Amino acid sequence: MSAQRIDGIVLIVGSILFMIAAFSPVSRIFGLPDAAQKLEIIMAERGAWTVSQVFFSLGALVTAVALILTWYHFRSLPSSGWAFAGVAAIAVGALFWSWSVYLRGADPQAFVEGTLPGWPFVAYSILTQAGLVMVGLLLLRTGLPGWVGWVDIGGAVFFFVAMIIFRDMPPFVYYILTLLTGVMLYRL
Repeated sequence: MSAQRIDGIVLIVGSILFMIAAFSPVSRIFGLPDAAQKLEIIMAERGAWTVSQVFFSLGALVTAVALILTWYHFRSLPSSGWAFAGVAAIAVGALFWSWSVYLRGADPQAFVEGTLPGWPFVAYSILTQAGLVMVGLLLLRTGLPGWVGWVDIGGAVFFFVAMIIFRDMPPFVYYILTLLTGVMLYRL
C-alpha cells in the first residue's frame, strides 16, 4: 500500500472521529438557545458528553497527524514550505481545540454559561482555516485532481468569511474538507 493511501486512511479516520462527535446525540445541545436546557442534557448524558469531547479532540489530532504525514510524503514538491507552515498551524490549532474541549468536558456549567475562555476556539478556527489554504496549495502540485486543492482553499476562505459574518462556525465543516481530501489521497 502506498504512503499516500495510508495518509488518506489516517485522514479519513481523523475526519470521521470528529464527525462522530459532531453528530452524536448529545451534540444536539449546540443547536439549543437555552443554557439551562443544554446543561440538563449534558448532565443527564454526562458519559456521552465526555466521550464526545474525547472524540472531538482525537479527531482533530489524528487529522493533524495525517496532514503532517501527507506533507512529509510530498515535501519535495514546490510549495512544500507553505504546506509545512499549514500543517504546523493545523497541529497547533488542534492543540488549542483539545484544550477547549477538555475545558468544556471538565466544566459543562461554565461551558453552557459562556464563561470559558473563547480565544482557544477562535485560534483553532483561524489556524485550521489558514492551514487548509496552505495544504490546498500543496495539493495543487500533487497527482490529485486540481479541484481537490481548490476545494480546500475555497472552502477554508468561504468558512472564514462565514465565520466573520455569523461570528461562529461549526468546526465539523473543516472535517468535510479533510474527509474529501482523505478519500482522494486514498484513491491516488
